[in-house]
Amino acid sequence: SPPLLILVTRSPYGTEHVYGAIVFAVACAHQGILTRVVFLEDGIYSLTGKQKVSPDSVGFNILDLINKVAGNENLHLFAFTPSFQRRGVTKNPNMNAVLDIGYPGLGKLLFYLPGNVLATTQRVLIV
Repeated sequence: SPPLLILVTRSPYGTEHVYGAIVFAVACAHQGILTRVVFLEDGIYSLTGKQKVSPDSVGFNILDLINKVAGNENLHLFAFTPSFQRRGVTKNPNMNAVLDIGYPGLGKLLFYLPGNVLATTQRVLIV
């Protein structure tokens, strides 16, 4: 299967777009599809806070979800550092599974296929 690149550009709360994108990425990775997620533009707000879910809630907040899914060999998470700089915010220090990248790293993800994939194309989804 061609690899999947998901660009998360939306604010994490108010809609289910970001949460759904992460769950979709996990499902693809679980099916053996190399999946890479890049948080950029307003999507970086998914990685900044210390959101808490009430103790009686059955769901996860986005930070918890990211921490739970980290470690899947087919799922790679990235944060576009120029988006943090432009907004004057920083990544939550607990987000170790999300690697920081700049313009060269983003370009590599967009225009070069991973070396361990036999496909000649990749899918790109913008959320």
